[in-house]
Amino acid sequence: RMLRRTRIDSVPRRDEAHMRRIIARMARRLVAAHSRRRRVTRRGRLDVPRTLRRNMRHDGTLIELAWRSRRIDRPRLFVVCDVSGSVARHARFMLTFLHGLGAVLPRVRAFAFCARLGEVTDVFRQHDPDTAMQHALAEHGHGATDYGRALADFETLALEDLDRRSTVLILGDARNNDADPRTDRLRRIRARSGRVIWLNPEPRAAWDSGDSVIGRYRAHCHQVSECGSLAQLERVVSELLRRVG
Repeated sequence: RMLRRTRIDSVPRRDEAHMRRIIARMARRLVAAHSRRRRVTRRGRLDVPRTLRRNMRHDGTLIELAWRSRRIDRPRLFVVCDVSGSVARHARFMLTFLHGLGAVLPRVRAFAFCARLGEVTDVFRQHDPDTAMQHALAEHGHGATDYGRALADFETLALEDLDRRSTVLILGDARNNDADPRTDRLRRIRARSGRVIWLNPEPRAAWDSGDSVIGRYRAHCHQVSECGSLAQLERVVSELLRRVG
């Protein structure tokens, strides 16, 4: 319980194995709960007119029930992670968590950036999360953080693939080294998406201090949440599953 509530950037390295086990349990619990909910949702409600028509040949005796079917759209989740500095630990734990939710979130595309953004979806499909994160850091974890540049790269790689079923999940502290935040790019991403969620690992008291521009991005997000611990991450992901299920 203590580790779930401890800020991720304060967890000692010696406890990271415990953190991975906690994440695995969290993922299994959410998969089980969401799978049950999805089975109930798919069955739908009783369709009374169809049931009556179907049973006319039985002299009105209700032998065959007809259920209203409901089409379940597969959600599309686009995860954009700042992997610079201390934020990298938060990105690693979140991507590990999402990796464990593959049974209920099979359509996840992952992107990593510091200065330039690149897609790391295949890396996380082919390797365990720790190895995949090492590849992501080696490829995209260098340079001064530039959110405006990263949003431009995301537009190039994924904007045309966004639609009403898409949720864009951004993890980052929005500390932009005084570069242009290019909020116009986030506005275009929101216009094409069903939902844009920003997870900030910093305490709220630190938002918009120094070079943080989270306040400027907030206007173009559906939700901005503090997400500095596993407990906070679990709450956000649980709510996400309820919305996309």
